[in-house]
Amino acid sequence: MKKSKGFSLVELMVAMLLGLLITGAALQLFLANQQSFALQQTLSRVQENGQLFVRFLVSDLRRAGLERDGIAALPPEKGIRFTLSGTVPGSDNGSDYDRLTLGYHGLSDCEGSVVSDLTEVVNTYFVNSDAELVCQGNLTGGNGVVLLDGIEAFEVLYGIDENKDGYANVSRYVEAGSQGSSPVIAVRFSLLLREESNSLPESDGTRKFYVLTKTVDEPEDRSVRRIFMSTVKMRNYQWDAV
Repeated sequence: MKKSKGFSLVELMVAMLLGLLITGAALQLFLANQQSFALQQTLSRVQENGQLFVRFLVSDLRRAGLERDGIAALPPEKGIRFTLSGTVPGSDNGSDYDRLTLGYHGLSDCEGSVVSDLTEVVNTYFVNSDAELVCQGNLTGGNGVVLLDGIEAFEVLYGIDENKDGYANVSRYVEAGSQGSSPVIAVRFSLLLREESNSLPESDGTRKFYVLTKTVDEPEDRSVRRIFMSTVKMRNYQWDAV
């Protein structure tokens, strides 16, 4: 008798099973890589957006208090404005989010409005009801320009010099309204930025984020959160008051 050639039914079933296992493993690897890529994209986006805002605000703070000849002098507090008349609010430590207002002599505000002659530019940074960080300028009276969204905390502290020894050294950091008559020579700000990500498992809600003087409890969701902070030494302040 001649031996039959080809594969037996058992061999075919084993081959099919091995093929399914290999296909399943490859599919799992593909999905894992896809989730990892999506998570990395979200992390990069949060990091980039946060760093861009920090650089933007640091640059604006370094201009705060800048005075030019041929124009009315700035108020005694110079760069940081705690009280203002008109529609633009001053710096404040609100119950939900802080507000930062600064002024200097210039030709354009943070909204991109431009004037032909030097004037006092006042920019106010605040978080609106949609959790967007907005900058409102004073030149055209607009509603402000959105710089970031997904803001869960925005806190600002002011470094004051209480020694009056002729050296600009920070004695302590205080909230808006607690600076008294001491000059502000530094500003420290921090924000908590959030972006949703389906690539993360749902949080158990036990983590806490410490944003300067504010503590934020992490909700049970699937979001990426990052804290950004910077301290800026003021370049223009009341030299005769330190």
